[in-house]
Amino acid sequence: MSIPYVVRKKADLSSGERKELWYGVSSKMQRRGGVKNKELAVRMAKSTGFHRGQIEGILSELVESIQDLLSSGHSVTIEGLGTFQTALTSSGCELPEQVTPGKVSISRVYFVANSKFSRELKRTKCMRIPFKYYMPESMLTKEMKKADRETELAEFEVEEPEIDE
Repeated sequence: MSIPYVVRKKADLSSGERKELWYGVSSKMQRRGGVKNKELAVRMAKSTGFHRGQIEGILSELVESIQDLLSSGHSVTIEGLGTFQTALTSSGCELPEQVTPGKVSISRVYFVANSKFSRELKRTKCMRIPFKYYMPESMLTKEMKKADRETELAEFEVEEPEIDE
């Protein structure tokens, strides 16, 4: 498996002066919202003895349970995945007794990935989407076209056909 990326020009200000450099960035293939519960449940059902509907129910209950626990002040750790937590904030007050419950609220909900989960995921290879699919023809250099051909040839040699069972 590999994560697709595109190449974009960005401004680099790290040296104190503006310099335009090229970077690999997430492609729009990583659509906002990503894989939904139904798709995840189908995938999980193929590798477990559970039915898709059961898994969808568990995922739905998982969301409700996490929300309930977070709103009770708990953090929630799903072993092997990571921890959900909340951060609190309030406006500044002159005296400690002025910091009342009505002035304190959740400022954000965040997720901290398990370190092993992150490490394993960071080992995933990345694959450049050929330039010709997102760059105007007028911007394609000879070197870019050559890189596209090499990428497509490498994919052809490595890729195995998917078999439906």
